[in-house]
Amino acid sequence: MTSFQDLRQRRHAQWLTELKQQIQAIVEREAKPPQQIYLFGSRARGDWDGLSDTDLLVVADSKGEADRWADQLLDGGLAQDVIGLDQEAWHNLPNHPSVIWRHVAREAQPLIEAGS
Repeated sequence: MTSFQDLRQRRHAQWLTELKQQIQAIVEREAKPPQQIYLFGSRARGDWDGLSDTDLLVVADSKGEADRWADQLLDGGLAQDVIGLDQEAWHNLPNHPSVIWRHVAREAQPLIEAGS
């Protein structure tokens, strides 16, 4: 591994740790946390660059609850794109007709899971 690759991995690991801490701080302020929060897109795949944004996906018991969490994460400045899904939609995502949604399901990296 080149020193550039090593530096890139270290920077990403530090960024990911900070993102998780910031999300956890928001989650801890609420009585009922979401079921899961995932990172997806270029940051999850590892092919990000200096212009890449942060894409998050929130899974909650209901679509309304997931959207409320998405708004909180957006308002907190933690991502540029946050999608809220209920449990059923998340469960069905790997079989979605759209290849884009199937990629999201496959790439998603858990950041926060209920009980963690």
